[in-house]
Amino acid sequence: MPRSAYEQVADDLRRQIAAGVLKAGQRLDGNAKMAERYGVAAMTVRHALDILREEGLIVSQQGRGTFVASDPPELEPSEGNAQMADELSEIKVALELINSRLDRLEGQVRGRP
Repeated sequence: MPRSAYEQVADDLRRQIAAGVLKAGQRLDGNAKMAERYGVAAMTVRHALDILREEGLIVSQQGRGTFVASDPPELEPSEGNAQMADELSEIKVALELINSRLDRLEGQVRGRP
């Protein structure tokens, strides 16, 4: 089942925070600007921000705006992150195999006259 618009906005902002694109203490754009960027209503953005606020990823200050939390909690690994970790693990195994073959070939080349 597709995720709702506010969940998709929250997911994207959460990903940006986790990746360091949005840094601790950084002020987020206003709701209207984010609504325009995501192509959703301002109320949808507000709902997404409520979720992130409840998760402790952002804080709002009256009259100042909304900021990435100074010390955001560790994010739970998502299904996408778990899949990426599995793929990286497979790549690591493949690289180790390639390196061992390369070492063997280099040894054979060194041994030739």
